[in-house]
This record gives sequence, C-alpha cells and structure tokens, in this order.
Amino acid sequence: MDGYESDVRGIALNKKGNGKGRKNMPLRARSDVPEQETWDLRPLFLSVEDWETAVERIPALAEELIKQSDSQEWRTPKDLVRCLQLHDELRRLCINTDRYAMSRFAEDATSNEAQTLMGKAQLALQRCGEASEHLRAAIRRLPTNTLAAWRQDAEIVVYATYLERVEQERAHTLHDEAERALAALAGNIGVPSGVYEAATGADMRFRNAHDGSGNEVAVTPFALLMNIETSADTKFRHDAYQSVIDGLRPYQHTLARALAGKIQGDVAAARLRNYDSVFHMLQMADMGGTISANQVDPEHYFMVQDVMLKELAPHMRRYMRLRKRVLNLDRPLLCDAKAPLVPLSGAQMSFAQARSLILKAAEPLGSVYTDILERAFDERWIYWGRNAGNWNGAFCGESSVHPYVFSPFGGGMYDVFVLGHELGHAVHLSLACASELPTNLAFSCLFIETPSTLMEHMIANRLIATAADATSRAQVRMMQMFTFHHDFVTHQTEAEILRRLYSLADKGRPLSTEVFRQTSRQVLSEFWGDEIELDEGADLYWMRQPHYYMGLYPYTYAVGLTASTILAERFAAGETALIEDWIRVLSEGAGKSPLALFRAVGLDMDTPEPYRRAIRHVGAIIDELETVFTTG
Repeated sequence: MDGYESDVRGIALNKKGNGKGRKNMPLRARSDVPEQETWDLRPLFLSVEDWETAVERIPALAEELIKQSDSQEWRTPKDLVRCLQLHDELRRLCINTDRYAMSRFAEDATSNEAQTLMGKAQLALQRCGEASEHLRAAIRRLPTNTLAAWRQDAEIVVYATYLERVEQERAHTLHDEAERALAALAGNIGVPSGVYEAATGADMRFRNAHDGSGNEVAVTPFALLMNIETSADTKFRHDAYQSVIDGLRPYQHTLARALAGKIQGDVAAARLRNYDSVFHMLQMADMGGTISANQVDPEHYFMVQDVMLKELAPHMRRYMRLRKRVLNLDRPLLCDAKAPLVPLSGAQMSFAQARSLILKAAEPLGSVYTDILERAFDERWIYWGRNAGNWNGAFCGESSVHPYVFSPFGGGMYDVFVLGHELGHAVHLSLACASELPTNLAFSCLFIETPSTLMEHMIANRLIATAADATSRAQVRMMQMFTFHHDFVTHQTEAEILRRLYSLADKGRPLSTEVFRQTSRQVLSEFWGDEIELDEGADLYWMRQPHYYMGLYPYTYAVGLTASTILAERFAAGETALIEDWIRVLSEGAGKSPLALFRAVGLDMDTPEPYRRAIRHVGAIIDELETVFTTG
C-alpha cells in the first residue's frame, strides 16, 4: 500500500519512474488542481459533514457488536448471524470512512483538515478492531462441533471464508482479556511505521539536485526511486543520490529505533501466541483489516528468496556490465543500477494518451477488464494531479462503491506503468468486493501483486507490438527491466535484509543502527558482487522504503510478478480460455488461499520452477538488449 497500506485502507506501493528529470518549478497547491485531475469522492460521502456523521456512528455500532458478542445467550445460529450481519455493517462503514479520509490525506498530507480526518478515522478503526476481536473471541468460545454444525445454516454458509480464518486462529489465541487488551493497543502497534512516514514525508529535507543542463530539481527518497534512478542523466542521478544520503543520515538512529521496535514487537507477539517462529506468524497471521495472511509456511519465503537472489544475480550483474560499457561508468554506484542504456526521450505522453494505451493493452484480457477500466477513467476513480503535499507513493484502495486510485501523473512512460499497475489492482478489487461480504473481505499479499503487474506486462506487450524498430523495441525492454528490477531486485533485497534482521531478533540479538547498516551492505554486496561500488547509500538502504515495516510483504512482489509474467506469456500466446478462468479467480480473490487461486489458472507457485521461468524471461530480455547494444 509505496507505501503499502497494511490495514483496511487498501493496497498501495512505491513504483518506478519515467527516466527524465524536470526543471524545479514550484508545485501548485491542491486548490489549484483542475477537477478532471482529481477523483470524485461524492459516491462515498457528499461532504465532510456527511463523513463526520458516518464516522460518529462507528463507536455506537462497535459497542453494540461488543455487547452482542459478549452475551452468553448465543443459543442458536441466529445469534451468530445477527453478530455477523452487524459486523458487515460496521466493516462497510469503516472501509468507506477510512477510504475517504485516506484519499483526502493522499491529496495533500500537509493539510490540517486532512490530518484531522485521518486521526479521526484511525480512532474509529481502532474501535472497529476492538469490536471485531470481541466477535472473533466469541466465535472461538463456541465448541468446535457446535460451530461446525451451525456453519451448515443457510445464513451462515455465506461467511465460510471468515469463519475458516477464525477457526485457524484457535491454536494461537490468548485468553479473552489478553486478546481485548491487544486489540485496544492495536493502534500503538503501528507507531513505528507512523514514525517512518512522518520522518520521511514531513520532517526530512533534501537539497535540490542539478541535472546535466544545470537545472535544479527537487529531491525526495520517493523521487529518487520513482524518477531519478531511471534517468539517463548520470550527473543528475549521482547528485540526487547524494542529496538523499545527506538527508537520510541525520535520522538513521531515530529510524533504527523505530524499525527495531517493529521487528522486536513482532518477535514478542510470535512468542506470546506460541508460533514456531516469527516467520511462521508473519506468514500465517492476518495483517489486519482486509489484508490476510500469506497462508504459506515460512519455507515458501525461504525458497523464493534463495531462488530469486541466487539465480537472478548473474543476469543482473551481466546487465550491469552492459550498462557500464554503454554509459561509460567507471565507478557505478547503487543509483546507476536502473539507468537506461539510452535516454527514453520519446516516452512522454498526455494522460489522454495514457488512457488510450492502457485500454488497448487490456483488450486481450476481455471486455470485463476494459469495461471496468473505462468506468475508472469516466467516473473519476483516479487522482492523477501532481501538487504540493501529495502523499509519498501510489495506491489503490477498496470501498463499497468502487476502488479509488492515487497515481500522480507526470507524463513519463513509467508514470503510465504505475497507473496501469494501480488500475490492475482496481479491476481485482472491483470484482472481488462485488462478490464478497465485508466480513469475508481479505486479500492475501501473496496474490495481490499479480493482477497489478499483469497490467504492466500488457502495456509492455502493446508497446512491443507497435514498436517502429529495434531501437524502439529496446526502449520498451528497458522499461520492462525497470519493473523486474523494482520487484525482483529492490523488493527481494529488502526481503533478504528483513529475513536476516528478523532472524537476529528471533535469536534474541539486539538490533542497532550499525546492525541495520551492516546487514544492508552485506545483502547488496552478495547480490551485486564487484559490479557496483557500495558507498554510504548501501548502508542506508534500509531507510529508503516503508516496506521494512510490513513484515514479509516485500517478497510477495516476486511471487506476484512471477505469476503475472507467465500469465502474460499465455495471454500473448492466445489462450482465450484463460480469460474466463482469470476473471473467476479475481472474483474469488478475497476468499480462497493464494496458492489455490494460482492453481486455478495452472500455476504451481509453491515450487521453484515458475520463479526460474520468470528469471529465464529476464535473461532473455537482457540477451536482446546485449544484441542491440553490441551490434547496433
């Protein structure tokens, strides 16, 4: 949610950028953004006053659910049904009020009104979480055989997904009072990530960088990730990279304390709940809200990590050697690892052109896809204006009316890919939310990045099909490599850093600033070998993304992109029968386990082979680029 939103607020991510720096011009205020560049929040609430009325209902609904859940008068299935239906009403209200608040905050995070809305929404969500825990506790108090019998009731059958998740929690559930205490403190558990967001989004200051033409360009860690590292301007990349290092450095001890608190808190929770390890808890326990567990054993995480990092590294080192030769880089830095081999000068387009491209790219996926995408554009589901105070990332979040997409658009090609990515989420959320009750609604991180990255592949396929010559085709291939780098390299090195930090904490080892620095450098050194000169930027790598506060989330990108790479190949090969299967999987995407969803479209994602197939695909792209830039 890149921030990925790890609760009911939805799905988000940091993505890559367009490869061109921009002259430093003051960003317009939110009030100056034309309406057509904003989303229409009126289907959620007509006004802030209507939102206030709705959010004020939440405590009363939560209290009523707590009262009914704590009652000792559950004698028939009807008693459970009443609570589940009340929970639906509460969840629907919480999802919508939080979506509205998060949307207003994303528009301008510096707005006092938006910050107030977010604060009120968080308090309401906390109360909702407490009420939900009372319901879950009440269900767990039911004898297993009683619950099994009641689940045959026609009005309860529709809640099968939710009840299965609750049943799986029994072995890791504490006494009711302890669970209630933890639920009451749930808001505090998110403090470390809130500290990170506040530090990087509001407090840190980064000096402007200069591009090769002498223009000043504003810099943030997100801009470095989103736009600057994919620029062909080496002077600009290096200057901006140093600006980010200088800006991060003074906060390293503060954020080390925050991240250590998050990791050690997870370890303590795993022990408290009697999980085999913190990795077991992070894979099997829900993240809260509509984000469900990965629902796979820790061995899956280790398998994916081992395959991706060890077998992908030789290809990426080979690509780095090509980059050094073509760009004449004597001492390449970490910020050079995504630099395009040639400027992507023809990659600018208007939002209208982006719309046309995305709709054309989606045509092989069928009319269900294109109909939803057209609605997203026509009904203004998308906030694409760029203005001062924009939230640091892009995301798509669910609501009971339709998904909302936040994707500030600057006209670069990878702004198009980011937009397509978020719209891939929107198709999924639109279908899944329409077919699931709010209480059942849960999205596994292991699956969630498949429909989003599939749209990126479809955009690339469309561009390849219409490329005028080998050079144009090579430019698209480079843009594809930005995606593979982001999801396979950036996220997997993040995931490996987390693997090692959690392993240390699980063994009772202290986590300090120096441990974070050394672990980051070690992981990057093992992946890149001698192809990149690792400086202080490698030591501060753990400070550049909010993903470190999201458990094992980063590795799920490798799973999602691997699956979508294979699916895109099959769609390109004309497997029309796959369309119906895929739409059905998306519609069920908030209920079934992720591995079951993958198997429904012929993917065995619990084995190494799909990941090796995706790595071979990356290798083939690099082969093509080597040919173009050796013979061209």
